[in-house]
Amino acid sequence: MNLPAILIPAYKPDDKMIALIRELVGMGFEHIMVVNDGSGLEFEACFAEAEALGCHMVRHAVNMGKGRALKTGINEAMLIRWHEQGIITADADGQHLPGDIYRVAQAMQENPAALVLGVRRFTGKVPIRNRMGNMITRGVFALVNGHGIMDTQTGLRGLPRQHMDLMLALKGERYEYEMNMLLEAKPNDISMVQVPIDTVYIEGNKSSHYNPLVDSVRIYALILRYILSSLFAGIVDYGVFALLISRVPGLLIESFVIARLCSSLVNFLINRNIVFRQKATVANAAVRYYLLVVVVILASSGSIWVLSSVLGLNHYLAKIITDVVLSLFSFVMQREFVYRSSSKIKIFKNHQVSGAGKSTD
Repeated sequence: MNLPAILIPAYKPDDKMIALIRELVGMGFEHIMVVNDGSGLEFEACFAEAEALGCHMVRHAVNMGKGRALKTGINEAMLIRWHEQGIITADADGQHLPGDIYRVAQAMQENPAALVLGVRRFTGKVPIRNRMGNMITRGVFALVNGHGIMDTQTGLRGLPRQHMDLMLALKGERYEYEMNMLLEAKPNDISMVQVPIDTVYIEGNKSSHYNPLVDSVRIYALILRYILSSLFAGIVDYGVFALLISRVPGLLIESFVIARLCSSLVNFLINRNIVFRQKATVANAAVRYYLLVVVVILASSGSIWVLSSVLGLNHYLAKIITDVVLSLFSFVMQREFVYRSSSKIKIFKNHQVSGAGKSTD
């Protein structure tokens, strides 16, 4: 098997990185690149040892973040033609076992166009910040993306050659880059393959430079664009409805329809170009979108009439209740019908490590 290149972003590494590199060399990985992300002079000996083992070294003068280090490595790999078989990214802190890295390489060979993720199973003693952080992020990601991923924070990933340009162009300088990679898969029709790997935390994961507060804010800031679009359209919708119904109180249904048409245009433009970033023609997406609008308008009109005229609720309260119930339905339909993608997520089930040297798992 032609093995992919290995890319290791490293900030203040120790002997665990050297041990990993030795194992990978023994398993037949010929192209290993290490990006020194501004670690400082006191870590030069460690990087010199990695270079002596045959690693290609790239350096940042100052610490620029994991996302930038990954993009620096991807750029260098493309320049020296190391990306032909794809690139596997692995962390320098010993969390990724060589055998698991090899399984990612196997999955890449069987799925050359897919983004391959080495996903931890979170069994055994896992630091609470990692368990809770991954659980929350995983749930939010499943909601906005439509597909669940077992481990959204994994740094063990196989990047396909044909999508290397996109990986290099993604926004994000720190840990948000890795979340952005996952969020960009669906709108760019990139399938994802999950390879179950061992969960390894050394000394409570104290060597990790992931800040659960600061970096989570950066990650969820990317996810918030999915929510803000609906909120903005809702403001437009409610504002137009309130204006019309206050001017002409008897035109309840007409006011609702006009408000929904105005907000739907705003919502369509934002969702197509900013949120889902759908690649098909505007006409195709617009036809599907306004079919959904008709369904939602009919459902909303009927609900508001029942709640206000039959049950006697205030018009404004009836609309709020209706919109809350239908908002989730609308979002799911936009995700799965209006801006649907052909990308899929599956589990890679080949757990055999063959044709290589010693594995540590």
